[in-house]
Amino acid sequence: MKTTLITEGMHCNGCETRMVNALNQIEDIQNAKADAKSGKVVIKHAKEETIEEAKRLIVEIGFEVKE
Repeated sequence: MKTTLITEGMHCNGCETRMVNALNQIEDIQNAKADAKSGKVVIKHAKEETIEEAKRLIVEIGFEVKE
């Protein structure tokens, strides 16, 4: 599966790197890409519940997930 989340709070390449590194620590995520300019985070994963875990993690590291 591929899911795109819209986030707020990423301002630079460092923010993108922090987001991707954190998300890639989740066991079910095969790949994550973040774009600070658009705020989009694209996540490749196998299970639907992984997205809820990813959203919680994004908030924990200081960003916001737009619903």
